[in-house]
Amino acid sequence: MVKEVESFYDKVAENYSDHEDRVCDRIVEHFILDNIPKSKTLKILDAGGGIGRFSEPLLKKGHQVVLTELSNEMLNKAKNKLKSYPNIKFIKNSVTDMSELADDSFDVVLMINAILDYCGDYNKAMQETYRILKKGGFFIATVNNKFIYCKSHELWEGDYELFKKNIKSGDRYIVWGRQEKGHISHEFTLNELKNALNKNRFQIKKMLGIFNLMGKYELDDIKNKEEFIKLQIECAELQEYINNSQDFFFVAQK
Repeated sequence: MVKEVESFYDKVAENYSDHEDRVCDRIVEHFILDNIPKSKTLKILDAGGGIGRFSEPLLKKGHQVVLTELSNEMLNKAKNKLKSYPNIKFIKNSVTDMSELADDSFDVVLMINAILDYCGDYNKAMQETYRILKKGGFFIATVNNKFIYCKSHELWEGDYELFKKNIKSGDRYIVWGRQEKGHISHEFTLNELKNALNKNRFQIKKMLGIFNLMGKYELDDIKNKEEFIKLQIECAELQEYINNSQDFFFVAQK
């Protein structure tokens, strides 16, 4: 699976946008910055950081960032995008094997945009994250909501047998645009996510539905974007609507 994901992102990297003004990423950026410690310069791992969309605002605030990425092509784009920042290091690796990173060495580990879904073994990724975090450090990530993704794809397309299969397993085959080959994504229920974090010794500090008003890929077409972002930030705290959210956002602590 690791090779499939690496090959997939090597192929899409050429046309991959930095999403600087994408509404959903502006919402994610808000919650990242809002949930990291404010009083000191941090050492942050942006694991599976792609081309550096979420590393850049952290670098601008003076934090030390290590960006890791499985795809060489995505990593090269990140290096080019962030070449003016001296406080970043780049490493090619998988989040399920970060053996070159020392124990207890990071204040914050980020895995944004379904890295845990794509990595092949989310328990190994969580174990590695726990190992490299300092005591009291924070694990901040987003994962896909299994029901929303199966509802908006298999169910919407009328493939009810595939819907029943995928809603049971959580495993879906992902292909973007004109790509001939994709990869498996394991998507989560809320309880599955909570149980995995608890099993891997994390204390859950926050669990939010940051896209519980509209689908994340619909947002760039809405009117009054600034007002919508404020409204979604407010509504993300509403636990009664968390299962409406396309992604779950969590903050957990070692």
